[in-house]
Amino acid sequence: MSAKFKIGYLPLSKVNWTNDTLEAARENAVAFLKSLPNVEVIGPDHMLTLEDEAIELLEQFEKDRPDVLITHFMTFSLGVVPPMFAQRLGVPVILWSMKEPDPAGGRLQNNSFCAANMNAHHMYRLHIPYFHVHAEPGSAEAADQLTKALNVARTMKTLGRMRVGLIGGRVPGFYTSCCSEMLLRSKIGPEVKLITEHEVFTAAKNLSDAELEQAKKEILEDAPCHASDGPKGDQFEKAARLYGAIVKTKKKFMVDTLAMRCWPEVILDEFYGIAVCSTMGHLTNHGHLCACEGDVYGAVMMRIGQELSGDKPFFCDLIVCEGDYGVTWHCGAAPCAICKPGFKPELRCSATIEGGGVKGVTDEFPLKPGRVTLARLGEKRDGDGYRMLVCTGEGLDTDLFVRGNPLKVKFDAGCDAVRKEVIENGWEHHYALMYGDHADELADLCRNMGIELHLVK
Repeated sequence: MSAKFKIGYLPLSKVNWTNDTLEAARENAVAFLKSLPNVEVIGPDHMLTLEDEAIELLEQFEKDRPDVLITHFMTFSLGVVPPMFAQRLGVPVILWSMKEPDPAGGRLQNNSFCAANMNAHHMYRLHIPYFHVHAEPGSAEAADQLTKALNVARTMKTLGRMRVGLIGGRVPGFYTSCCSEMLLRSKIGPEVKLITEHEVFTAAKNLSDAELEQAKKEILEDAPCHASDGPKGDQFEKAARLYGAIVKTKKKFMVDTLAMRCWPEVILDEFYGIAVCSTMGHLTNHGHLCACEGDVYGAVMMRIGQELSGDKPFFCDLIVCEGDYGVTWHCGAAPCAICKPGFKPELRCSATIEGGGVKGVTDEFPLKPGRVTLARLGEKRDGDGYRMLVCTGEGLDTDLFVRGNPLKVKFDAGCDAVRKEVIENGWEHHYALMYGDHADELADLCRNMGIELHLVK
């Protein structure tokens, strides 16, 4: 279980503006925040109105170290408090304003939005990451907006602590998998640790009998071998050994996400001798996110997708982009958790390697339908920062019309617009597909992390 995500909650008001209605709003807000999974809420049990009590609370917050700060503007409030807390704590801020009630006898009731407006300026000028929620405590609207903002803040924290294990480097000729390690670390946060394929192959060879049996068990829980086109000879054992070895290597190097050079060495008999596709899918399925073809930025995008969606991400190519729908696909490395309901995943020999039907192992099935977001993190043209492509759409009911892992996607913007953006702006050919519509959250993530957003509408 990961450590709880700490929310620092500041209910702010002005002296003589507090009333029972506002106190009820504060209580509703706290109750909702405490209902969220795996969080801890810290803050006062009353509204803050004076600077001296705020400073006293700040000293306690500095000891408790919240991960995000929610400044809830019950009314207009002291402008000095939110920026003071934000700077001293060094965490993102959620500015929460409420709708203005009808003036009773002409008297302004809350002036909450104006307080958020003022503090947005403060955060903007101070380069402090911030979000805005504008809804009533206890409402579905507030729950939705707060959940999205907290998900992005949690994702930003994850990126700042992320360690990507790059096994073997990128594959030959795939400049789309190139990565600038120090740019990534300075602008986004993740550290890259280089791991040789020799290290992994040696660990696979030396796997204990117990470790091998455990690896086989986990793989077969995901998918059985195809009756006639399953892995041949010792290929299944090699796949299990490689899976177990990568899990051990991940722990040894203390990384949380993986990208692997999945050809040509691992395929060649003199080095190892299998297709590694299904192995990467099993890794992702069991919580060890793994991007194909040594694509570090693809791995980072997968992590973002999982953090925002709560579902397993799909590392994929876009192989069709015309007509009524596009097709996202990869060769058999998808996690079976996102398999189409009612379809049985199966371990097979690759349909392409050495002419097809020769070497395993791929895990083949179509993906489940549903709302999806296709995204890509990459460097800007001159390598001086990052950009992100975001396309939303509807994943359609898809059969296994092509070997591997296909999903037909009806893009909201249409295939013509997506194709134009991808080609004219020279995007990398690898994407992460996440379930759900996460365009708003990705836009907030990009705004707060200085990433240039390309949202295809």
